[in-house]
Amino acid sequence: MAQTFTLDQQQYEALIALAQEGTKLPDGSIDPEKSRQLDSFLRLIEKANGVTRSIVWVQWQELDSPLPPGTRFPDKWPPELRRKIELVTRPVARVDVDALLAAYARKPLTILCSRDPAGILGYTPLEDFFTT
Repeated sequence: MAQTFTLDQQQYEALIALAQEGTKLPDGSIDPEKSRQLDSFLRLIEKANGVTRSIVWVQWQELDSPLPPGTRFPDKWPPELRRKIELVTRPVARVDVDALLAAYARKPLTILCSRDPAGILGYTPLEDFFTT
């Protein structure tokens, strides 16, 4: 007989964060296949519990500095120029992206967003992202 476990929101978010550490490669980038597998598993749990998780990856360039050698859009992007917003309380909004950029970017340029859990596919310019 299967046991049922109960987690509060803070515990669930901590569990997600710990599980996502297992999808990181040594260089700090994300293993796309592991990330998608984890996301599929989490979506099953969330569907069974009425939870809606919203993910938006944000990546940008800095106006005053070139991209480092070896950068290949979209699969090899400097981790310091890419961040993920993940909420279980509500959908990610433009204000969340603006706050992230204010906290982590100096002079952001070419800001792109994606809902892909691995942060690889579907990047759209910020100006168009929340209108679709």
